[in-house]
Amino acid sequence: MPPPPPTEPEQITLPLPRGGVLSVSATISPQAGTVRYAVHTRHLRGVLLVRPFAVADELLPAGVRVSFGDGEPPVHPYRPRPDEPVVHRVRVHGTATCPAPDRLPDPRAVLVETVVLGEHHTTRRVPEHAAALLEDVVLAVLQHWQARDDRNDLVQAAARLAAPTAVRAARTALATAEADLHTVRERLRLHQDRLLRLEELAAAPPPPPNAPAGVTRLAYTDEHGQALGTALVRESAVNEPPGTVTYRVDGPRLSAGVVIGPYLHSSDPVPTGVSVQYGISGADGRSDEPVVNGIRLRGGWDHSSTAPITPSSPPTLPRPSRADTAATQPVPAATYHRWWAVVRALAARYTQRPDIDLLRLAAAHARATDRHHAEQQNLARLRAEQDKLTNTAAALQRRLDDATALMD
Repeated sequence: MPPPPPTEPEQITLPLPRGGVLSVSATISPQAGTVRYAVHTRHLRGVLLVRPFAVADELLPAGVRVSFGDGEPPVHPYRPRPDEPVVHRVRVHGTATCPAPDRLPDPRAVLVETVVLGEHHTTRRVPEHAAALLEDVVLAVLQHWQARDDRNDLVQAAARLAAPTAVRAARTALATAEADLHTVRERLRLHQDRLLRLEELAAAPPPPPNAPAGVTRLAYTDEHGQALGTALVRESAVNEPPGTVTYRVDGPRLSAGVVIGPYLHSSDPVPTGVSVQYGISGADGRSDEPVVNGIRLRGGWDHSSTAPITPSSPPTLPRPSRADTAATQPVPAATYHRWWAVVRALAARYTQRPDIDLLRLAAAHARATDRHHAEQQNLARLRAEQDKLTNTAAALQRRLDDATALMD
C-alpha cells in the first residue's frame, strides 16, 4: 500500500517572541510524522521540517528536531538542502533540537546549531542579527507544533516508522544478552563445582607422598634430543612446602638447588602443570641459586599447560638473568641453553613420579582454604553479573515486545 499523501497545506499566522508575525504554510506527512513549515516574514524565508526526535533511544520520541530546508534526515554537515532559510540575505544550514518540549517557550530549551556554508567545505558563523531572527522563528514554530491537536498522532507515526529498526536492534541486543547470560551460568556451575571439590579437599587430607629418593643420575638433552651431559641429583625434601620436591643438582660446570611443585597460579581445585623455582627460599632470601658455566642465575619457570614435559620439550623457557646485579653482560646462549636442558629433565622427572597425584593433592589441601575464599568471591561476582544480565534481558524483551507492537 502506498504511503498516504501529505495533507493540504494549512495557512497559519504566528506571533514572534520579539514582535512581528510569521506567515506559515504547514503541511503534514502522516506516515513520517513530520510537519513541513514553509515560513515567511520580513527578512526571512525558507522551510523548517519539524519531526519527533528520540532523545534517549526511547520508542516514543520525547523530543523534537527542526531541520532547515527540505529533504530526508539527517542534515549532513556540508551538504546544503533545498529551501534552507534565507535570513537577512544569508542562507543558513543546520538544525535546532528541543529535548524537552514541555519547557517551551523558554528559549534555553532549544539548541540551535547553524552555520553559513561556503565553497570547499568552508563555514562561517551566522551573523548575530540573522541568528536572533531565526531563533525567534524556530521558537514560534516549535510552540505551534507543541500545541497541535495531532501532536500525539505525529509522535506515534514517527515511532511506527522507526519501529522496524528498533525491533532489529532489540533482537540483536537480546540475543547478545542471552548468550552472555548462558556463559555466566556455565561459569557459575563450574565455580560451584570447584567450591564443592575444595570443601572435600579441605575435609580430608591426602596420604603423605613418598620419602625423598637417594642420589641418582640425571641425563639432560637439548631441544633436538641430543645429549648435553649428566648430573647427580638428590631429593633434599619432599612435600615441603606441600606438593613440592626440592632437588640438589651437581655436575660438570653445574650446581643448583631447585624446587618444583604444581603450577602456583592454577585455578583448578587440584593444580596441575609445574612451577620451577631456581634456588631455595629461606628466611634470609633465596640461596643455592644455579651456577652454570661459572655464572649465577636467577629466575623461574611456570608451565600452566597440561601438555607433557619431556627432556626436549618445550624447546624454550623464560631466559634466566644474572644473580649478580652488578654484572652488565647478558647471560651467554650456551649457558641458558644448558640450564634449560637441566630444568626440562628435572620437571619431566617430577611429573613422572609415581606419587605425583599425592603431591598435587597435598598442594590442593594446603591451599584449599584460600581457594575456597577466592571461589566464594568469584561466585558472588558471577551472581551479581547474572542478576544484571537477567534484568537486561528482561528489559530488552519488553522493548522488543513494545517495538513489535508499534508495527501492528
